[in-house]
Amino acid sequence: MHLLKKLIFALPFLIVFTVLIFQISPLLASYDFIFSFSLTTLTDLILISLLFFFSGFLFVLFATLASDWKIILPVGILASAIPLVFAQSALNLILAVIIFVSLLFTNLLLDNVLKSYLTFQAGALLGPKIRNLSTHLVLSFCLIYFFSLSKIIAQNGFQIPDSLIDTALKITGSATPNIQSEEMNLPQIPPEQLDLLKKNPDLLKQYGLDPKLLDTLTAPQKSTAAPANLTNELIKQTVKDQVQNFIKPYLNFIPAGLAILLFFTFQAFISIANLLISPLLWLIFLILEKTGFTKFTVEQREVKKLVV
Repeated sequence: MHLLKKLIFALPFLIVFTVLIFQISPLLASYDFIFSFSLTTLTDLILISLLFFFSGFLFVLFATLASDWKIILPVGILASAIPLVFAQSALNLILAVIIFVSLLFTNLLLDNVLKSYLTFQAGALLGPKIRNLSTHLVLSFCLIYFFSLSKIIAQNGFQIPDSLIDTALKITGSATPNIQSEEMNLPQIPPEQLDLLKKNPDLLKQYGLDPKLLDTLTAPQKSTAAPANLTNELIKQTVKDQVQNFIKPYLNFIPAGLAILLFFTFQAFISIANLLISPLLWLIFLILEKTGFTKFTVEQREVKKLVV
């Protein structure tokens, strides 16, 4: 029973941490989600931030009640091995080692605090350790994310996602409405030129246009919409090429920049969640005390003072 009390928060910690690793593992394979402004991406980032927060919260709570290296060390090793379950790669191995060091370091600091405090105040004693561990976990992931992005960009190069260009065009300009209002004044493409373009699709590909757009010109009723689509695609490709040329000299700094951006994004959400640390700790230890799971003792100590 005594051992069960010490392990009561170990299983919740391992479950939350496993879900966290499951959520962040797919992010290592792409950088597109950073440029996404969808509600789904925002929800995923908030969820992952909460998983980082509760992973740190539950581990510190578990280590506080366990207060025994023989119990904490195996749980830390088990948690560190979870990234290897999803992918046995060099990056996951590095992530496992960094996580183990973070958990070990956090428990070392926590052990010193629990041995030297005079009055147990959960928020003051455990709050800083929870915030530090959450930050270390985020930093660990962002470091691995940096290495992963460096490898991806070195192999495949860096391409601005089309979704980002589309969003930028919608926000910064009104090209599409102007085109639609003037599409009736656009000249129609003669059938001879259409046949020539269909026989030579490379001419369109040189300008980054899809030859399939020519199919929309075959019907007379769609003759005005097709030039508008061609113009939109041309504007989109032109903007994309300009952005690509602008960032080309800074290609080596992109992985670091995206990793830093991701770190501050997670930290922004976690800093809001940190406001819940003191209330949650107060509530949890109140419940533990009222149910008889834990108890507090009051000690009186002699104090030696110098009097002249």
